[in-house]
Amino acid sequence: MQAELNRKLSTVYFSDIVGYTRLMGKDENAAFELMKENLLVHQEILAKYRGQLIKELGDGILAVFETSEDALNACLEIQKKCLKNAKYQLRIGLQSGEIIFDHGDIFGDAVNIASRIQSVGIPSSIVFSDRVCKDIYKDQSFRTLKLGAFELKNVEHTLELYALTNEPLAVPKRSDILGNIKYQERNPWKNRVGLAAIVILFGALLYSMYWGDPTWQKDKSVAVLPFQNLSGNKDFDYFPIALTGNLIDQLSKISSIKTISYSTMSKYNNPKLPLDSIGKFLHVSTVLKGTVESLESGVRISLQLVDVKNNKNIWTESYIREGSNIPQFQNDLAREIARVLDARLTAEEATQIGKGETTNPEAYDLVFRAKDLYKSFNDSSLRLASTYLKEAIELDQNYALAYTWLAKTYYQLGYNHPDTLWLDLSLDMSEKALALEPKLAEGFSARGATYYEMGQLTKAKNSFDIAISFNPNLSDAIGNLASIHFAQGDLITAISLQTKSASLNPKAALPYQNMGWSYKILGDFEKAHAWFEKSLEQFKSPETYHLIASAYILEGKSDSAKLQAKRIMEVGKGGFEQLGYIYFYLNEPDSALLFFEKAVADYPDWNFPKYASFPIHYSYLLKQKGNVQLSDSILNTVIRIKTKAINDGYEDYYLPFDLAHAYTVKNQYSESLKFLQMAYERGWRDYFLTENNPAFKSLRKDPVYLKIIKQIHSDISEVKSKMAATSLERDK
Repeated sequence: MQAELNRKLSTVYFSDIVGYTRLMGKDENAAFELMKENLLVHQEILAKYRGQLIKELGDGILAVFETSEDALNACLEIQKKCLKNAKYQLRIGLQSGEIIFDHGDIFGDAVNIASRIQSVGIPSSIVFSDRVCKDIYKDQSFRTLKLGAFELKNVEHTLELYALTNEPLAVPKRSDILGNIKYQERNPWKNRVGLAAIVILFGALLYSMYWGDPTWQKDKSVAVLPFQNLSGNKDFDYFPIALTGNLIDQLSKISSIKTISYSTMSKYNNPKLPLDSIGKFLHVSTVLKGTVESLESGVRISLQLVDVKNNKNIWTESYIREGSNIPQFQNDLAREIARVLDARLTAEEATQIGKGETTNPEAYDLVFRAKDLYKSFNDSSLRLASTYLKEAIELDQNYALAYTWLAKTYYQLGYNHPDTLWLDLSLDMSEKALALEPKLAEGFSARGATYYEMGQLTKAKNSFDIAISFNPNLSDAIGNLASIHFAQGDLITAISLQTKSASLNPKAALPYQNMGWSYKILGDFEKAHAWFEKSLEQFKSPETYHLIASAYILEGKSDSAKLQAKRIMEVGKGGFEQLGYIYFYLNEPDSALLFFEKAVADYPDWNFPKYASFPIHYSYLLKQKGNVQLSDSILNTVIRIKTKAINDGYEDYYLPFDLAHAYTVKNQYSESLKFLQMAYERGWRDYFLTENNPAFKSLRKDPVYLKIIKQIHSDISEVKSKMAATSLERDK
């Protein structure tokens, strides 16, 4: 059955290197290096002008543009760069018309004509047809010269040709074109080669029309399985894994391709897993799988891009890369996959791919080793990772991504050891990365994570916003930004961002948990429980069980809430804090006190984390038991810790809410209401924490308290109305 073909009006670009065949006869290595340099020039400039590189044809390049204006601007810049470098010269030909896109290739009369036009030009010229000239007649920046009408081989009709005369281009005379046509007639072997190529392309098209599939028209999405190490050397394991992560990082910068995050893909290490199951779970249309083999002077990389629905390869390739070519490979591969999936890169996306990378293979390898160590998150591995990263920076002081990973490593050490200088060091490293590459998405994301850990939500939000503007699929940044919006009371944006974060990182538990929490606040318990259970499928967190219990308590289902305590105990040791919360809100104080005592025992010096709330609940229960002195001592410690954090610049609602809670237990109600108001203004919306907390019973008739709770319910109603309106709009 004939497939529907994807036809578009486009401008076709053909170029070739003048004298390349002679150079190949003299020095194959030099000719090969020249061809690679020419490819890089084209990739850089085509991306800038929305051009799509279709294929390399030996020393030639076939590309396509959406408009003739873009094509001529790109041609002019390519020729200027070639003339400036003075290493080789190009002939360029253009034709506009309807072409067929199929399997990453293009077909049509315009393709043949562009090739013919290019072949009759002179070195450093740009020649095009009257159709292209008509496309650009309003643009005064292009200066053109009419060359006249010509009969070109295998073109049925006479063509009016024009040349661009902008500086510093070479401009052919009519006699030059005629001379080249006659030369081709005297040397028909060239035409036979061209005709053979056209026959092959036409045959491929016929195959595609009747037996193959058309241009990729499905959802543009990809999951990159961890590349397998074929070397038989365990010491080389780090390289394929890190290369996988780097490729995912580059692909994620292309907004039109949904790319599953490395955090999720790292869990798919078994190469025998059925691809259709992977595709179904991750909601992707393609899976990229590959192998990497270490060679004496480089690596061999073999890849397959698979249509998971039909279990069919849509692209396969094998590469050998050596030394400084390896870092560039990941960038070229990302562009190649975009081409196969028919995804257009914006100019900004093209500049983001490979940004901050090195050309030094030793530095590149050191960062790979550091990234392998980083994922363990333990102190010894992180310190060794930082050593590798510093060595990489010594080899290439402009290696912005090495500074970024050093910032991430210091951040993790700061997370492991709160209130230390690690976070300050992390900020220093991210600033160095951004000084080198002011538009580096990874640098802004690393900086945002550190500000977030330091409680500086405004700065963190700004950093994450910028990171996502440069890399719209950066799942960690998206998830962190969602958490900030949640902490600031913006539930609609939080849910939207967490939904996207979960789609890119479906094996992460936190986005699902946070969505469940948001829906619990909104009173949509069906959705809340669905998201909580999805979170538990990824990781059985005591915190998730506690949130589920709080939802059941709001629903009046005490038995179901108590069941969550049992589920925590079945997971294993720990979870005392969350068990205490569940029994506290179930109004079973003796059980709650028992578990809170166990949680407090982990902090014999009462050096509680700044975000720990359980000591306040514990203190309330102690006070109810008559142990007022111990209760006050703990509360005073908690108040000191949390007050200091607020004075240090922490901007979230959690700290003032805990202070409101602590002052309520101490019967200092004016202070409690002051901090409760601050918590609301900062974003507190989870009314369960006061309405179901016996410590706040004395405040529930206070006018200030009632006003705050009334405003929270009003805000929640407004959010629900907006979400309902959005849902209705989607259903239309």
